[in-house]
Amino acid sequence: MNQQIFSKFNVYDQIGYLLVGAIGLLVLYLDTILLNYKFPKFDLITAIIWLIVAYFLGHVIQAVANVFIKEKKEDFNEQEKEILKTAEEFFGIKDLSEGEVWNLCYMTALAKDITGQITSFNAYYSLYRGWLMVFTIESVFLLVYVILFFSLPTIIWLMVSFLLVVLFYRRSKRFYKYLRAKVLQTFLIIETLKLQ
Repeated sequence: MNQQIFSKFNVYDQIGYLLVGAIGLLVLYLDTILLNYKFPKFDLITAIIWLIVAYFLGHVIQAVANVFIKEKKEDFNEQEKEILKTAEEFFGIKDLSEGEVWNLCYMTALAKDITGQITSFNAYYSLYRGWLMVFTIESVFLLVYVILFFSLPTIIWLMVSFLLVVLFYRRSKRFYKYLRAKVLQTFLIIETLKLQ
């Protein structure tokens, strides 16, 4: 009965929310040390509470990322556009945008995702996008802190944080590209084999 009410705690939840929230908490902890504030106690007794806080924080970070990070869902190359035309015929639809047709392909491919690659690529895309948001916010915070209270360790941490922003931006774009390609490839297999 619980599975009818609540969805399973899946790989997307673990990677896209829990790991993002955990890193967000770690960064917040380091910032409290920098600001000489006392961080609430973390031990075995409070671990469940911190797990819940990390999961909640992961959702907040992903919500902020949804506002500031937009993928170009209508930016398809010629080969992808051909697959989307095939999808329009497959679904028997006409008046939808390419992004909406891609969403139908995504839902169809996800339903037949036997290997779990689509789910994994989506989870990793979410992970890197979330970490990108965490370290973007952290870089802004550190920049302000360096301007107000100059110190060499803070400048080093600012450079590391900025480097992580660049790396996570590139990783998020890469996994979005993998996700998009895998969805369209899986849809073509479904369409070719007439699986439904």
